[in-house]
Amino acid sequence: MTSKFDFHEAFRRAIPRLARERVDRVLKSLGEKPQPGAESIHEARKTLKSLRALLQLARGSIDAEVRRRENIFFRDAGRLLSPLRDPQALLEALDYFSEGRNQSGFSTPKQESMRAFIEKIQGEIKKHLVDGLSQREVRKLMRELRVVKSRAVLWFEAVPPGTANEWETFVGIGLRRTYRKAKNLVWQFEVMGHETGNDNTWHELRKSAKALGYQLRLLKPIWPKMMNASVDEIDQLTDRLGDANDLAILRAKILNEPYDPLETQEFAEIRRIFLQMLDRRKEKLQSEAFKLAKLVYAEKPGQFERRLAAYWRVGRGSIEVPKTRASGHGQEGGKRQIDRKEKIETLVPASS
Repeated sequence: MTSKFDFHEAFRRAIPRLARERVDRVLKSLGEKPQPGAESIHEARKTLKSLRALLQLARGSIDAEVRRRENIFFRDAGRLLSPLRDPQALLEALDYFSEGRNQSGFSTPKQESMRAFIEKIQGEIKKHLVDGLSQREVRKLMRELRVVKSRAVLWFEAVPPGTANEWETFVGIGLRRTYRKAKNLVWQFEVMGHETGNDNTWHELRKSAKALGYQLRLLKPIWPKMMNASVDEIDQLTDRLGDANDLAILRAKILNEPYDPLETQEFAEIRRIFLQMLDRRKEKLQSEAFKLAKLVYAEKPGQFERRLAAYWRVGRGSIEVPKTRASGHGQEGGKRQIDRKEKIETLVPASS
């Protein structure tokens, strides 16, 4: 069984299975000996975000209080791991300015001062690097994860068996909600001008796009090539938004550094120039992200969800040709099943 939805498996069974698989991934990452490394922590955080996206997708079928409880747990677990990853992300953001900026092989005094400034910021960030969680914290989190894993099978207790429209209940409602949230933010940027967007709004767009990306990965079987292309576009969008968010955090950190009475005027000028460089880089990333976001969120939420629902029905073999009048060569009335190739051609014209 794959870590995606499967045409032959009901959503009622697939969603708890996917949740358990993802919890197992987190447990594996946290169980690394002698202690979880930076890469394992990064993977654990991403998997926790994918669990939250799974809950959002299934929001139409999970009791609101149950969903809220599980979402808060996965959110807090991710926050517990943040101190192990966030400083590293800031160091990676600084690398853009410290590597490959001067191709001539020569350094001017201003470039040397800029390099010294960057090294100072790197040193301050490295002071806050965390080697790892305490064994007590790890064991506690792993115990709680096992409890959540055992609860996943109970998520749909309130949903009666034999739901008429399984897609709508278990996927459609949540998919529209996820898409609409980011769509509204993109519309806001279009109306007000994306240049006026604050860092918090851009970060909300990133979180919403991330959630959609995780959800579409689950739906890849419905049309792998098309879904891979959609996921790749979302990844490009969230990569740019993630880099821009790291720069926003880095900017705030620099501005919040305690006042140094011994600071020279030259150092203050170098800091001002660096912040200008940082802002230009951030604005460029956000401008690129906005162009991508307009493509990703070009449809209305209902249109987007109905399109994927149609693909899902094609994949499951449930698209039928409606009743037609008798022709000279066909059978009168009734419905007939058509094969997968015919279904796709019926749904998607060859010219599209």
